[in-house]
Order: sequence, then structure tokens, then C-alpha cells
Amino acid sequence: MKTTTLICFLAMLPAACYSQSVSELRELLTPTSLELSSDGALLWYRFGKDWWEVRTVPNSQPKRAPAHRPAAAEKPPDVHGTPRVTSPRRSPDGKRVAYIDAERPYGPGLLYCLCDGSESGKPQPVSRMPVLAFQWAGDSRSLWVIASDVADQQIGRLSLAGRFQRVSQGPAMRVLGGLQAANDVVAWVQSDGSHHGTIWVIDHAGTPRTLFDPNPQTSRWSEAWTQEVVPWKNSHGEELQGILARPHGSGRFPLIVDPYSSWQNRFLNIPQLGNYAFVKAGFAVFFPDHRAPHTFPEWAFGESYVGASLDRDPVDVLTDDVMTGVAELVHRGIADQDQLFLYSTSNGASAIDQLLTRTHAFRAAVSHGGVADWLGYYRANQARGDGTIPGFLGGRTPEDFPGLYRQISPIYHVDQVTTPLLLVVGDKDSIPGGGSRYDDAKAFDEALRRVGSPVEFVVYPGEDHGISAGLAERHVRKAIEFFRAARPSAR
Repeated sequence: MKTTTLICFLAMLPAACYSQSVSELRELLTPTSLELSSDGALLWYRFGKDWWEVRTVPNSQPKRAPAHRPAAAEKPPDVHGTPRVTSPRRSPDGKRVAYIDAERPYGPGLLYCLCDGSESGKPQPVSRMPVLAFQWAGDSRSLWVIASDVADQQIGRLSLAGRFQRVSQGPAMRVLGGLQAANDVVAWVQSDGSHHGTIWVIDHAGTPRTLFDPNPQTSRWSEAWTQEVVPWKNSHGEELQGILARPHGSGRFPLIVDPYSSWQNRFLNIPQLGNYAFVKAGFAVFFPDHRAPHTFPEWAFGESYVGASLDRDPVDVLTDDVMTGVAELVHRGIADQDQLFLYSTSNGASAIDQLLTRTHAFRAAVSHGGVADWLGYYRANQARGDGTIPGFLGGRTPEDFPGLYRQISPIYHVDQVTTPLLLVVGDKDSIPGGGSRYDDAKAFDEALRRVGSPVEFVVYPGEDHGISAGLAERHVRKAIEFFRAARPSAR
């Protein structure tokens, strides 16, 4: 057990393992600020400060649009709702107003409509389907929406009667650049297991297709792996989903589990989270969409996905959801049950710290920037009226449920941790409103040491909650080296 403050971790691993570097993944381009002409014939988008334009017909080539000026935003109609009201928009015929709101502070965003034109009365959700973005369709009686369906963000047409007709193909993340529609031409930015930042359109024929791919190299990179949505059932018979990326080929792979949750089937290019550098090094990477309350699963996936998990021990829910997903991958002959590892950051790291108190199935774990003491987190923020922690616990506070906060805080259960842990934090990592994750991690490290749990404490000087570009590369390499050293053959 040791504490390390370092800038450079280790000598370079073989270059073949990193033909997809973390730096390359980080540098992928993502179009923003989509805008369509009123007839849907032209689309403008932005990279940084530069505007580009492309026709929405097939085989169009983008060109710079230095003279383009975004259209002046119309004054949005006034609506009365909760503090989470967003995107109020009037229908093309001027008779209706739609907007996104939530029934509860941490509930899903739902689509509402003031459909009598009076903008009065108490509106009801058009459907119970979580909606992330929308635009009115030309008929003023339906809307184009991006709807959350766990691992998929679906594009489709939602009628005011609540009927949804999906038009997107295959599970993907589609909310990166928002949603635009004009004259029933629809445009969005998509990320999936083979592409990132691709602009898609639905044309007048109703056919979804790729309009422009700013990162064509990703299709070549993805020839080295396969990615899929994995369904399974937990011990309560509840249906769950997750994302799996693994190298091509047969046989069982060492498995890295990243329990950040709230994942869609997107391109895995976020350096701090499980990504293709691990896959290129021979690991499968699994992202189970579990329902641990600190990940706000109802907000992300909707009330039906959360189901009865609200009524159970929060750490039991996390452990059952994750471990039954791992068991499914072992059963399918994909994962090697003797080579299981944990890796994540922030919410995912908090989940790792909790999992280590309930299971000894993992060979090693890398936890960056998590929270090990939720009681301390609550105390640091309650003075400013921050209700985040009681919010994800259904309103329960430590004054009324003192045992619950200790139950979900790994720092009070360090005697149960036997898995070698690389505990990582930036020394500037603060908690909004008060306290710091650095102090939390330091206290967790000291508690683990007192009971003899195997921990190495790594502090990143000058880093806050994220990881800077150069350090992210070394962080991933350190994790791979740490996992390799923990393999059965390495002992």
C-alpha cells in the first residue's frame, strides 16, 4: 500500500496496443449548432467558430460558409411549469405550444402540449416516453423527437395522441447536436459504435441517411472491434441493458466493467471512461446501465426502467444489476470470470467503491474522482440548500434515515474491501458548493489502510474533476498495466 504523486506513470507499453490512442479519440470532431433553411434544402453547422453548409440531397459536399449568420431566435412563448421547463415552441399553425418539463425534480423530461391555444389549464404529458429534444412537424399535429430508450436514443414522429413512430435505425446516441426540422426534413448528429459526429437527415421521402461524416477514420478503426447492446435479466427478473465493446475473434476476454451507467450505444471516445484503448489492448469493456440512485436513472431512462428498484437497498440494486450483467457475459462465453476488472470516473467511480464492499469477484479496480462518504457530501452541501443527495434517495435525509447514508458510503465498510484498488484523484477536485473529492478520497485511502485493504493512492497535481489531455493517455496506460499485473498468470 502506497501513496504516489506523479506526472508520468510508466514506460510506454508496446505501440501495437495503442494504435488507437486516447489522444486520437479525444480529437474527434463534433458538429454543433445545426440550422436548416426554411425549405429544408440547406443545412448549416459549426466546427468551433467556423460555419459550414451542405445541401440535404444525396452526395452533397460541405463547403465553408464564412458569410453565414445564424437566424435570429424567435421569442419563445411563455409557459408555466417547473424550473426544468425547456424549449417552448409554437406549432407552425400557431395554435399549439409544446415544451419539455418534468413532474419531479429528478424525474425524466416529458413532452407537454398546450393544445387549445390558450396556454392555460394544467397540461398533461403527450406520452410517458422520456424526450430529450423535439421540433414541430409541418402538420402541427405531430412532433419530431429524440426519445430515450435506455441504450438507444430514437428519432421518430410522436403524435399528439401519444403514438410514436420510430424512423432511426439501430441503437445510437443522437442528442449531441440537438434536433432540427424544417419542411419535414430532419437533421441530427449521431454517435454509434462505428462513427462519431456524423450528421444524419431524414429527407422528404422519409428515408434516414448519412449526410456528412467529419471523422471517416472511425470506420477504419472500428474494424478492430465489435460493439453491441446486451440485454439481460437481474435476479428480480427485471430487464436491463448495457453496452459491450470487445475485440474481434472468439474465446473469452478479460473484462473491464465501467459502471458509470446512463450510456447509449455511442462511440467510446471519452478518455476518462472505458474506451477503445482498452479494447485495442485485448480487453472487452462493459457498460451496464444499472439503477444505482446516484446516477439518476429515472432522469436518464424513465420511470419504467427504474421500476421497483426504488424500494430496495440502493447498493443491492447496483450490485445485482451489474453482477447479473457480468454473469450473462460469462454465460455467453465472452467474459473470463477469472479476469474481471473495474474502471471508471466520477459517478462510475462512486459505484466502484460501493461494489468493492459487496463483491470480491474483481481482480483489480481503478476508481477516479468518486465519492466514498455520502454523509460527508451531504453535510458539505446542505448549508446552501442543495437537495441533490436526498433527491436521488427519494427525499430521505440523514436526519430521518441515518443508517441509509452510512449504508451507501463505502468509507464505513472498508473492512469488506479486499480487491486491489488504484484510488485516483486530482488535488483540485472540489465538490460544488463545499468540500472536495480530494479530501474524500484521502479519507477513504486512510480508512482502507487502517484495516489493511490493498490500496494505492494516486494524486494528480493541479487536476480538477476531469483529466487533462496528456495525462489521460498515461492514466489509461497505468490502468492497463495495473490490470495486467493483477491477472492470475501474473501472480
